[in-house]
Amino acid sequence: MEKSILELRGVDHVFTMGMGQKMKVLSDVNVSLYQDEIVAILGPSGSGKSTCLRILAGLLRPTDGQVLIQGETFGGPNPLVSMVFQSFALLPWLTVFENIVLALEPFDLSRNDERSRVRRVIDLVGLEGFEEAYPKELSGGMKQRVGIARALVMERPVMCLDEPFTSLDVLTAETLRAEVLKLWLSKKTATKTLVLITHNISEAALLAKRILVMGTNPGHIRVTIKNDLPYPRDEKTLGFKNLVDRIHDVITQAIIPDQPEWVPPAAAGGVIETVPPVAVPEVIGLLEFIAGRGGQADVFGLTQMLGKDFGHVLFLVKTAELFDFVDTPKNHIVLTDFGKRFIEGDVNVRKRILHEVLRGLRLAQLLEQRLRDAENYTLSFDSVIEGVKEWLPNENAEAVLDALIQWGRYGELFGYNGDTKMIYLDVGQENA
Repeated sequence: MEKSILELRGVDHVFTMGMGQKMKVLSDVNVSLYQDEIVAILGPSGSGKSTCLRILAGLLRPTDGQVLIQGETFGGPNPLVSMVFQSFALLPWLTVFENIVLALEPFDLSRNDERSRVRRVIDLVGLEGFEEAYPKELSGGMKQRVGIARALVMERPVMCLDEPFTSLDVLTAETLRAEVLKLWLSKKTATKTLVLITHNISEAALLAKRILVMGTNPGHIRVTIKNDLPYPRDEKTLGFKNLVDRIHDVITQAIIPDQPEWVPPAAAGGVIETVPPVAVPEVIGLLEFIAGRGGQADVFGLTQMLGKDFGHVLFLVKTAELFDFVDTPKNHIVLTDFGKRFIEGDVNVRKRILHEVLRGLRLAQLLEQRLRDAENYTLSFDSVIEGVKEWLPNENAEAVLDALIQWGRYGELFGYNGDTKMIYLDVGQENA
């Protein structure tokens, strides 16, 4: 059996928050990388994809578990790995040439060798003529070409790409994605293995030979999907569409399962549901969109019609399901009678409905009780954050509280004063 060149074995990772609160972001993650393959790590926000990548690159030491290079334990920056970042990470005061040559500082190379390497990668990624340009003169696509060239110039066997095309427009991303694949297939570089972090299911299906789908709370590898479709891949073929549908099914089931996890009746009262970090108008817009199409929609088709990231649409759906506005049988979203009543009502009817829905939500109940016990029904945002960390230790407390405040304001249950950063119980007038 082929020996892996790089491996994560039994990796756990725990972040320590500002007040000493522990948040476990990875649990028992096992990843093996082999020569001459592209591996995509795919999953919803908060599943720990980028944390995995940073541990692979040696930029982050895992709380538990091992990083193995050709079977041997290794700590510190990984000598096999180069990185391409989503944010380009270029120094604005350096030219294209200088930004690329910067990656060679740790190497003991002569000036002539440095220049030879840089010229070669500039030619490979199509940056000829831009050597003396500064980042401010470049488009997003050209900036990312510099990032890719900087990784290639290190001549390392593994390149880790952290959502490298997310910040680019659709056409630029498509072009650069195709060029990266063509460059890898050409075998003209020392890089033999690519590890790609992505939210984009089609991108993973187009590029990867193996797709690792991650679950959340804490992050873990939910399933590994082998992709034997030959390169170059055509999105219009039945095989490609079937693969995309299969990945959709796995991710959908991870976020909005057909059968919710069973909770013993005695413990049911203590279950605290999180509120996904999505905007109120987006969820209402989703409900209106579904209502305008007969009260139901296919989640895959909906993603394309709305032109939004698949993971983000699932969070919108999960929020609507949390409030009992929709059901999610298989891959369909169906407006409930309760959801129809909400959509058909005017703004005041919607506010009254949401007010009652929120009061039935355990997380909102806990906050309401704390506010009722507080002087003037008012608490600081920072003090409530500490409570959310206790209630939901594996969640991003600030994002959850921001979302809860949004819904509380709309449903006239909670208020928030941005100047004083105080949260108050809405009893008809501002108390902060």
